[in-house]
Amino acid sequence: MKRFLWTFILIYSIAFSGIGQEINNLIHSKDYASESWGELGEIKEFGSGDQTMILLPGWGFDWTIFKDFISNYEDQYKIYAVTFPGFGSTAAPAMPEKTESYADTYWTNGIIKGLTDLMDEKEIEKATLVSYFTYSNIIATRIALDNPDRINKVVIISGMAKFTSNLVPYEPASLSQRIYYVEKSLAPQWFKTVSKETWDTGNFHAKAFTKDSVAAKKYWDQMSAVPIPIMVRYLCELYSTDLSLEYENLTMPVMVVLPSFTDEVLYTKETSYIAPFFHYSWLGAKPASDKIAIVSISDSNAFIVDDQPEKLFQLIDEFMDDKLNRYQVVR
Repeated sequence: MKRFLWTFILIYSIAFSGIGQEINNLIHSKDYASESWGELGEIKEFGSGDQTMILLPGWGFDWTIFKDFISNYEDQYKIYAVTFPGFGSTAAPAMPEKTESYADTYWTNGIIKGLTDLMDEKEIEKATLVSYFTYSNIIATRIALDNPDRINKVVIISGMAKFTSNLVPYEPASLSQRIYYVEKSLAPQWFKTVSKETWDTGNFHAKAFTKDSVAAKKYWDQMSAVPIPIMVRYLCELYSTDLSLEYENLTMPVMVVLPSFTDEVLYTKETSYIAPFFHYSWLGAKPASDKIAIVSISDSNAFIVDDQPEKLFQLIDEFMDDKLNRYQVVR
C-alpha cells in the first residue's frame, strides 16, 4: 500500500467518516476456510543437482512468478518453489485469537516453520534462499540469521528491507515507533475498514512490476485476488520488523538485487513510494555487514526476470560461483 503514505490526513478522514465501518479487515470473513498454522501453501519440485535452491515469492504472489527462473536453473540445481499460505489458490492460517503485537510475526513464523520442516523432510543439509519481491526477503533473512549452518547463500531480488515512509514527518525513527504506528494507527484506523476499491487504488501500481504492460496487468490481477485480511496481516508483520538491526550477525553471503526502475515509475506522483521502499530502505545495509553486496540492474522494474533476465541470471551465476564483484553496483 502506498496511498496512506501520501497524506496522513486521508487515514483519519476515511477512518472516522463512518463509511465502511461494518468492514473488519483484521479478521477473516465468516465463511473463510483457513489452513493449519505452520504449513506452506504449496510446494513444487524441479530439477536436479548437488546444490539446492528454495524459491520464495513475495507479497501477494505464488510460485508461478518463478517459472522463467526455474527454466533457467533446473538443469543446475534441485529447486523447491513454494507458495506462502493465503497466496495463489492456497488458504491462509486462522488469525491468532489474541495478538499482543504484530511484531510477534505469528504468520511469518508459521512460514519459517514450514520451510525448516521442508528442509528436514527432504533432508536438505544446506540451501540457497532466493527471495523475489517484497516481504519474502524478511523470511529469507530471518531463516539465514537463525539457521546459519543450513543456509549457503541468500539472494534477495526486488525486496524492501523495512518500512520506509516517503513522508518525512511520519517516518518511524525506531523499530518501537514503527510498531506503535502500525498497531495504534495504521492497522485499526486505516487497514481495518478500508474498502476493496480504495485498497486496489492504493496498492502497488501495475507499471511498477514490469515494462511489459500485459504481464504487469497479469501480476497485478494475481496480487489483487488475495483477500484483503490476508494482505493486511502479512503487511503489518512486515512493517513491524527491522532486520537491519541484525545484519551484523549474518555469516553467509547475501546479494541484494535492486531494480533501477524506469523514469516513468520513479518520477511519477502515483508511484513516488517506489524509491523509498525499494532503494532508500537499503541505505546502510552494506556498511552494516561485509556479507551483503547490493547491485542495481538498469532498465528494469520490480520483476527483473521479465525485464532483464540475462543480466539477472549472469549476476546470480557470478554470486553462486563466488565471482561477484561487490563493488560493481550497477549492471
